Amino acid sequence: MRILIFAALIALLLGCSTEQKETTTKGRLHIFIPESIAPVMIDEVDEFLSLYRESGAQITYTIASSETAAHHFVQDTSRIVFLPRPLTPQEKDHAKKTFSEFNELTVAYDGIAVVVHPINKAQQMTTTEIQKVLTGTVSRWEQLAFAKPMKGIIKVYYQDSSDVLEYLKQRLLKQGDTYAKISAKITRTSSDLQTLRSVEKDPMSLGFVALDWIDSAHSKAKILNLGRTKEDTDTTFATPEETKNNFYSPHPANIYRNYYPLKRAIYMYTCTHVDLAAGFGTYVATAEGQKIFLKCGLLPGTQRIKLKTNEPY
Repeated sequence: MRILIFAALIALLLGCSTEQKETTTKGRLHIFIPESIAPVMIDEVDEFLSLYRESGAQITYTIASSETAAHHFVQDTSRIVFLPRPLTPQEKDHAKKTFSEFNELTVAYDGIAVVVHPINKAQQMTTTEIQKVLTGTVSRWEQLAFAKPMKGIIKVYYQDSSDVLEYLKQRLLKQGDTYAKISAKITRTSSDLQTLRSVEKDPMSLGFVALDWIDSAHSKAKILNLGRTKEDTDTTFATPEETKNNFYSPHPANIYRNYYPLKRAIYMYTCTHVDLAAGFGTYVATAEGQKIFLKCGLLPGTQRIKLKTNEPY
């Protein structure tokens, strides 16, 4: 009798275990999302849950820095991570020790937008001018070729210790193994959203924000068109010859063709487990998830792109 009761208990426990087994659309997942790509990734989470919440999918998230998000992934306290930069060599080495295998996929491309107050007469800047502003070589609006008749000291706004700042340093200020010193008149903000709100209030402002935040914040800040000069020798994304002496908006078509000079990739890193993280990652990488990137003004990274002809970009 005792043996039968014990066997029944074992069967019951095994049955509960099977019932609670995680799948690609059922289970619990917590994601650490870098602040600069938060709006679009929150949309991805919301859309996934609208499809699979009734199946038992539960996803929560914390907005954090890229360093924090990467740390949780390589330490195996988060099973998936999205980053606006690749894992560093040190992070990859740690991840290889943590996992037997992990996957890297570029899921989208975005850009860093350069924004000014709505009354600012400037329409465009070169990457060399941006570099000179950041290093303090140029400090006044009238020193810029395309900002006349604006006059006064340029006040730079960006989020301190952010993905945006790190990108600008890597893209425009790197000199061998070191970086040129930022000597501009800087006002540091706590978020990209605060950067946009600050620029909207300050006629002398020049702000740098992740493209993802422009539509999300419904910002009235003016986005400048950007162009490369011969001094800009960055080769991260090969620039077509026809971009010489031209200026481009951060439209997805210009990001796709490498016309927009401040372009960056968004990476997804996942473990090889069959679980809710794998299901969410698959959703982000397939057509439905990629449409969300495009809807937010970003360039999908895994789907074929077809440009519309005769469209102004």
